[in-house]
Amino acid sequence: MEKYNPKLSNCRLCDSENINFYLRDYLNNDIYICNNCGIQFLNPQYTDEYLDDYYSDYTSTLGDEWREPLRYGHGYYMSIIERYIKPGNMLDFGSGNGILASTAKSRGWNVEGYDVDCESTQRVSKEIDLPIYCGDFSAVKWKKTEYDLVTMHQVLEHLKDPKVMLYDLVSKLKKGGVIFVAVPNISSFSARLKFFLERIGVRKKRVGRYYDTDHHLFYYKPKVLKNLLTDMGLEVLHVTGCHKVRPGQSKIIRFIKKYTWEKLMLGSAFLIVARK
Repeated sequence: MEKYNPKLSNCRLCDSENINFYLRDYLNNDIYICNNCGIQFLNPQYTDEYLDDYYSDYTSTLGDEWREPLRYGHGYYMSIIERYIKPGNMLDFGSGNGILASTAKSRGWNVEGYDVDCESTQRVSKEIDLPIYCGDFSAVKWKKTEYDLVTMHQVLEHLKDPKVMLYDLVSKLKKGGVIFVAVPNISSFSARLKFFLERIGVRKKRVGRYYDTDHHLFYYKPKVLKNLLTDMGLEVLHVTGCHKVRPGQSKIIRFIKKYTWEKLMLGSAFLIVARK
């Protein structure tokens, strides 16, 4: 199995050829940066065959200790979305373990999901009693012709053609519909500090580990993703840090994180809500 495609000569987001080497990580993967739009990306990227094999067992069974914190966190995300649109038809792209889809269902949304691996989606679909499609996205026979909401929770960083997929998903939104996108934040405080320490030679082990190049292909800053959505004609409504929840967290810790560290987008991920 070939692991890598030929090296990219232009940016997949803006098509600029003004791209440069940025970092080589501890896995000997090269990260490039586009000097035009600012996106960072793995170059060369993995083949489809390699990624299909990697994701064939990517969605694991969720431990019981994670169910409460994830439902709480996803409930918080849905509460942000519902500031801008009432419950209606929802497409959850990259459903994973199904927690976001089932949380939305409990709040009155009519949810359909999609993920790449058919074996795991069939299991999750049965667990949460919702339709989750799989396989070739372009060949799916959707029950709805348009959606009020499309969600992409920690998905966009995995895609080889993120802009193409975003256009496809936005085309499924009705006029006035909303898209929710959450991705890792490569400009987080932790990532910037580690990068600085690597540059001055203080941090020498597992260089670039925070890029997760074993499966992440694109690396976003809030400004880059906001500009991408704006250029696609969307109105950006809300930008904030993701709410990082863990088993056993107290209500006080969650409150402090939500309204300080995450409000300032210093954490490891961020989210954007935008309207068509």
